[in-house]
Amino acid sequence: MTIMAYQYKFERVMSIKESEKDRLMTEYNEAVQSFEKVGQQLYEYLKQKEQLIDEHAVKMRMGLSITDVKQFQLFIDHLEKMIAVYQQKVMSARQTMQLTELKLRDKNMEVKKFEKMKVKDFRRYKETQKELESKQMDEVSIQQYMLKGN
Repeated sequence: MTIMAYQYKFERVMSIKESEKDRLMTEYNEAVQSFEKVGQQLYEYLKQKEQLIDEHAVKMRMGLSITDVKQFQLFIDHLEKMIAVYQQKVMSARQTMQLTELKLRDKNMEVKKFEKMKVKDFRRYKETQKELESKQMDEVSIQQYMLKGN
């Protein structure tokens, strides 16, 4: 009977699960950055529209030509189209981010299950090793007793 080095039987599977988790973490971080980027762009367009409307209101009090009013309206229409596009992008980016977060949570739970299994398996290994050591010690004691007795 010899004492064996501990080797977890699902080590390779656990390693694969951990690398999948790491990949999902990277995807999630990228999704968050993408969401923040399109959200910031949407904010900039909304801010620009608000500033333009405020400036236009001031100019209207002072008097504007028909051409200026038409240009303002064309520019506002363009901004509203861009805002609508970026609202869609924000919704899509949020959805992607949330979906990736769910996948990451699931993978995290999988990895934790394997980690718990490994801890339990290691405890069993330690108990088995103690039993083996105890048996070896008993055998050695018996052999020593037999040698002294003869």
